[in-house]
Amino acid sequence: MTVRDVIIAYSTTNENLVLYAKRIDGQLLPSSEAVLLDLTEEEQDMKPEEVAKKKCPGFSYCMEMFLIQEFMHDLDALAEVMDMDKKIKKLIYYIEYDAYDPS
Repeated sequence: MTVRDVIIAYSTTNENLVLYAKRIDGQLLPSSEAVLLDLTEEEQDMKPEEVAKKKCPGFSYCMEMFLIQEFMHDLDALAEVMDMDKKIKKLIYYIEYDAYDPS
């Protein structure tokens, strides 16, 4: 499964899952390998990096599925019509630069 696959299936994916992905040369790409994790209550209280180390070494936290769904719905509501590739690029940009501050 890739980040692209996860985003394409956003509307039918359980909103409680969390997306983690492997970066390619330090970058999150549509082709990056991805996993969706169903976190326990204990894991939800852990730092995302700790969850990755425990459940999917080599992967990085990206975003909760419910937030991906909200983002994609917001894009769908815009007057500008976008193809899926453009939506995926916008979401990845958001994940990379706006969504998560590890500090």
